[in-house]
Amino acid sequence: MRKYCFTILVVLYSLLFILPKANAQFVAGRDTLLFFIKKEFNTGISLSVNSEREELRTEQTRNFEKIFKGDARVQWGTRSWIFLPSRQETREFLIEAGPYFGKGDFIDSSAANVIDAEQKLSGIRGKIQGGYSARFYFDRKNYTLVNVNVWGLYDLYRRNVSGNQTDSNRVETPYSKTSENSKHRYGLHAKAGWGRGRMNPMNHYTAAAILLEKHYPGRIFSDDEILTVAGEIRRIKHQRNAKTGHSAEKESEQFIGFLNRKLLLQLPENLLPDWELTEFRTRLSGSRIEFGPFFNYFSREPDFVYGGYLKLENRKYSGHKLNRNLSAALSYNAYKRNDWVLLETHLGWNWYPSLKSEYGFGLKYIPGMGIKKINDVGKVRHNFVPYLECFSQINSKYRMETALAWRIAPNERFMIPGPEMNVTFYRSRY
Repeated sequence: MRKYCFTILVVLYSLLFILPKANAQFVAGRDTLLFFIKKEFNTGISLSVNSEREELRTEQTRNFEKIFKGDARVQWGTRSWIFLPSRQETREFLIEAGPYFGKGDFIDSSAANVIDAEQKLSGIRGKIQGGYSARFYFDRKNYTLVNVNVWGLYDLYRRNVSGNQTDSNRVETPYSKTSENSKHRYGLHAKAGWGRGRMNPMNHYTAAAILLEKHYPGRIFSDDEILTVAGEIRRIKHQRNAKTGHSAEKESEQFIGFLNRKLLLQLPENLLPDWELTEFRTRLSGSRIEFGPFFNYFSREPDFVYGGYLKLENRKYSGHKLNRNLSAALSYNAYKRNDWVLLETHLGWNWYPSLKSEYGFGLKYIPGMGIKKINDVGKVRHNFVPYLECFSQINSKYRMETALAWRIAPNERFMIPGPEMNVTFYRSRY
C-alpha cells in the first residue's frame, strides 16, 4: 500500500513540472486577467434522473435503501465570484423543492426479522444548501484554502414495499406494506489546504477576442490591444449591481465609445446582441497544486469520514473556442470500519462554437482501494465516468444547462453504477 501511494505522489508532483505552462504570457504582470467579479440571482426549473443510496447501522439493526429516482424541482439561488490578485472566493446558496418518483431496493434487518423487498416511492422533497470556497494569496503563487459546503433535505413521501420477510426461525413469508413517511437528512463537507499556483479568469479576455474578431474581420489585434479591451469590459461589468440590474444598452454604448476613442476603431454595427451574450460560465487557465486535511459528515452511513488529500489542476486556454482541463486528486479516507484510498482523475475539453453555446465532454477515471489494516489491502477497483454537458445562453436573461454522465463501476463500493442526467432552465439577474 505504501508503494502504491508513493508512486501516485511521485506522478502527481512530476505532472506539475512537465505539464505545459498554460498561457504563461498571461500570468506575470497581466493584472487584467486577475480580476473577475460577478454576482447573480437565479430562478428556474431543474429535471434530473440519478441513483441514491443510504444506510443506517447499529449493533443489532441495519436499514438499507437504494432508489433510481427522477424528480422536478423549482430553484432559487445566488452565486458570486470574487477573483482578485489577493484572493479568489466563490459563494453559492440554493433552495429547491418539488416532486420525485423512484424505485429500488429496501432492506430492514433486526434480531427479530429481516425484510428484503422492492420499494416504490413518490413524494415531495425540499432542499437547502450553501457553499463557500476561498484561496487567500500570500503572493502571486502561494495561498491557503478554506472550503465549506453544507446541505439539508426534508422528504414527505409514500412508500410501497413488496417482498419477503424472514423471522428469527428462518421462516420466510410474503411481505407487503404501504406507508406514509418523512425523513430529514443533512451533511457537511469541509477542507483546508495550502497550495501553489493560480487559475486566471479568462472571461473578459475571451469576450474581447470574440467581439474584436467578429466586428473587425480581417484585422489582426495584438495581445496588448486585446488585453486593453478586456480591461474596459472588466471595468464596465464590475460596476453592475445584481439587485437593481443593469442596462445592456448603456453598457454597449460605453464600450463602443471606448473602441472609437482609445483604439481609433470605427463604430461597430449592432453590437448590443453580442454584448448581452458575453456571460460565459467561469473560464479559467493556469495550474495549481494543493494539499491538506478534510472531513465529511452525513446523517447516515458513512457518517463521519476524515483524511487528507493532494490535488493537481491544469487548465489550458487554447484560443477563445477551446479549453483543455486536466486534474488528479489523491485522498486517504479514514472511517470507523475500514479506510480507503481514492484517486480521482479527469481529462476533458470545453468547446465554444459561438457566443451562445458551450459544450463539455471528457472522462473521469476513479480507481479506489479499500484498506482494513496496514497489511490488509483490498484490490484496486476501476471506475469510469464518461460525460457530456452543454451550456446555452438563450438570450440575455435565460440560460439552460444540460449534463449527462454514465457511471461505470464493478460494484457499489466507491460509486453507484448507472446514468445520471440533469437539465436546468433558469432566469439569471446579474
